[in-house]
Amino acid sequence: MDKKDYDQARRILLELLERKPDDPELNFFCGSVHDTLGLERDAVRFYEKALKNRIKGVLREKAFIQLGSSYRSIGLYEMAKRTLMQGLKEFPENGAMKAFLAMTLYNLNENRAAVSLLLDALLSSAGDKWINEYRRALKFYSENLDETW
Repeated sequence: MDKKDYDQARRILLELLERKPDDPELNFFCGSVHDTLGLERDAVRFYEKALKNRIKGVLREKAFIQLGSSYRSIGLYEMAKRTLMQGLKEFPENGAMKAFLAMTLYNLNENRAAVSLLLDALLSSAGDKWINEYRRALKFYSENLDETW
């Protein structure tokens, strides 16, 4: 999909949310499309609402990752830490969540905890589907740890 397709998807999702504002899946997908368009600040409210409205299954797991990552990318490190730690309580084996939390801990100057968590994630990530799914974002952010957008 190109930017035009994502813009169109964004418009459609926003229209659907006007009719069903509390739908957790619609909120998640609306957050995702905002995220993809580089609108992390706008994406946050949709992810928050998806989690508040008890999104379930794999989308819940993704919502924790994407909300935590969005908080981190806009410099809200403590909120990112809380979100990712809450997600890890529910999904303790999620390697991508561990990696995003490790980057957040680095941003909070909790370097020892960050390295420890990264090593744990690395050692348990052989074939981890979550690391693979978020590989591009993890690589980008690992090269830009001190940046916010």
